[in-house]
Amino acid sequence: MSMAELVALGAPELPEGYFYRVSSAMIKGYVRVSIRRARFIGSEQIETTVAALYRYDDELEAVVSGCRTAYQWWQEKEESTELAQRVQALYGDHDPRGGRR
Repeated sequence: MSMAELVALGAPELPEGYFYRVSSAMIKGYVRVSIRRARFIGSEQIETTVAALYRYDDELEAVVSGCRTAYQWWQEKEESTELAQRVQALYGDHDPRGGRR
């Protein structure tokens, strides 16, 4: 199945160089959905989740839900990292006269 087909079914579209990988979760009745980034050799896992097939009407719905969840977690992690970087800029001793040491 192509990314375009997953997106047509409701999965979030990923930026260029990223893709979904659907694989066995090694537990019967579950499927693993990962977001990966292509590298020069192979790929790097960015985010992953597991979907329980029994909770959905069919396996495609489970996979698309897994795509949505993995994408949401990835975005939350990115926002958290950006916030941490902004806060880190405030670290240090602050002089009572208004300057920073």
